[in-house]
Amino acid sequence: MKTLLLWLLCLPAFAQEAQVLRGLVLDADTHQPVPNAQVGIAGNKLGTSTNQEGRFALRVPASYATTELEVALLGYRRYVRLLPPLPGPELRIELQSSPASLGTVAVSSSVLGILREALARIPRNYPARPTRLTGFFRESDDNATSHRYYYLGEALLDVQKSGYQHARDDGQVKIGQLRKVDLRPARPDSSGLVPINWIAGSFIPHRFDFVHRRAEFIQEKHFKDYQYRLTPQTTFQGRPVYVIAFGPKTGTGRANFAGELYIDEQSYAFLGANWHRTPSGIRREGVLLFEASERAYRVDYQRYAGRWHLKSVWYNTLGRPVGGQVRRHLAEFLTTAIDTAQAAPIAYAERAQYNDIFLQAAAPYDSAFWKNYTTLLPPTQLLDQERQRQAERLLRANASPADTVLRDSKPVRQPWVRVRYTYGLGLLPVQGALPALGAVVAPASSAFRASATAEARSQAVAGSYALGVQLDLPRSFSVYGLTRSDFGGLQGSGWEAGLSWEHNLNPRHRPIVARLGMAYLRQSLGRDLGTFDNPDDNLRLAGTRLATDRLNLALQSVTEGVQPRLGLGIELSHTWQAVADLGYLWPLRTRTQLVVSERGGFFHIDSESALNLPASEVQLTAAGQPATAAPWQLGRLLLGVGLLHRLGR
Repeated sequence: MKTLLLWLLCLPAFAQEAQVLRGLVLDADTHQPVPNAQVGIAGNKLGTSTNQEGRFALRVPASYATTELEVALLGYRRYVRLLPPLPGPELRIELQSSPASLGTVAVSSSVLGILREALARIPRNYPARPTRLTGFFRESDDNATSHRYYYLGEALLDVQKSGYQHARDDGQVKIGQLRKVDLRPARPDSSGLVPINWIAGSFIPHRFDFVHRRAEFIQEKHFKDYQYRLTPQTTFQGRPVYVIAFGPKTGTGRANFAGELYIDEQSYAFLGANWHRTPSGIRREGVLLFEASERAYRVDYQRYAGRWHLKSVWYNTLGRPVGGQVRRHLAEFLTTAIDTAQAAPIAYAERAQYNDIFLQAAAPYDSAFWKNYTTLLPPTQLLDQERQRQAERLLRANASPADTVLRDSKPVRQPWVRVRYTYGLGLLPVQGALPALGAVVAPASSAFRASATAEARSQAVAGSYALGVQLDLPRSFSVYGLTRSDFGGLQGSGWEAGLSWEHNLNPRHRPIVARLGMAYLRQSLGRDLGTFDNPDDNLRLAGTRLATDRLNLALQSVTEGVQPRLGLGIELSHTWQAVADLGYLWPLRTRTQLVVSERGGFFHIDSESALNLPASEVQLTAAGQPATAAPWQLGRLLLGVGLLHRLGR
């Protein structure tokens, strides 16, 4: 990888749990470093590979301290020995040459035949059961011309990969130690720098694992859209390979990518690929706020314990945000350890999620953690040395963590109050009958007269939608407020405010919370009585002037009361929660109102007046009998479902 550091791990803080085995692997004849050698312990249950200098570092759990060390690479004899006592000096390992006999390989006359064979062999060439990768991730945004960083972040990732038998582009990721520096302004400045937050950065080991996800250019159903051809190159990372160049087929216009695939001649395993989106492929992405001119990818795999595992991912985007400068976004991942035996799922609470913004991730910061990494730079020709030094200077100069990260492994500081928006739907029970209504409105000293009627109807519940805000407080308490509007035959509105408490019933997995609360509410349920002419431009009802030519009448029952609530919530992501609540209403006050409201047109701010009944201006009948109140009111059981959206993590 061109710009990613390869780090070697040495963590004294974990000395009692695991020791670090360091080694240097050399060719016994030439005494030159041997890169990409497979290093495993405990029957290859845990392992890594050597870097370009032939060096490796592997944390050895105490339970594996008495097992064997194995080093292997095609073309060399397998090296096996007992693990030395740890901690200890760097182990020097010399591999004896043993040129491998690859046998006779018949080159298929059809490029598609090679591809189909490689696809058919994925279940035998790649892991069939879950594995855990440990690796280093870097994400950066910089000026495409000067290469000046806008932000830079690095982290240790745990990546849980499912078996390759079935196509998958998702999985679990845990962000461990993290360091970052953000040099962007809070809002667009005079230089034209528009702050952009990229999501799903830490998921590139899943998103761009083209074998696991069965990328478009290796899917049988898309073969008709691509042109494939063999190129003269015959090796990739020192192995004999078929090199297949691919690109859009002339006249189809449906292919989104172009690039090269590297397929092992002996096993037909995909060893790697580099590809990019075509101009039409970029257009079909439909990104509204960022105009990309280049999206390029590079992925390769390494062989370990008889299977091929993801080794590295490189993802580069060049483009311009709306109203901003041309910039480059780079994300890179490098596997440093492979665990085939202890691949238990990552605990839900520890998982990163796809829509998370890496730069906003909160993780414990331990200054000693980063100080104990040794930087081993790849060969000069593979690395922009000046840019690498610039990155190191930035990260060291900003060793103090950002506001969301604390030093020395202390718990991550949480805000005292978190804000969540609520969006809900509910059912409002209707208690009582909805008989035929009649209302005569004749205010004294006014020319306005209205005689309104409404037919009898049957309705047991009304629908409602709600919008609100919730403030999460310490100790799982929260206060909230919302407004509610009715729909579905009855009209009305209301508000609710209260206090709630949550308890997580499933702390080790996806949170499922019990919700208890107490609220005060005011809610109206009304029936429309029609719209009438108003000849009096100085009409006043209950102190409100109603001057428009048309007035609307509605009869409503208004209930105020307290409501204990019981409910459940389930976390959909770190920022979204689905909830369902059932409340029981204890009414404190119920009254009937005749609502008279203006109908003044789109550009008119309508006024309304609510007359509490009985009133001298109104004669009300229900089912043909004189009445002083609406015969319906809000029922007792209130059911609601909704979504809570939290700002940030």
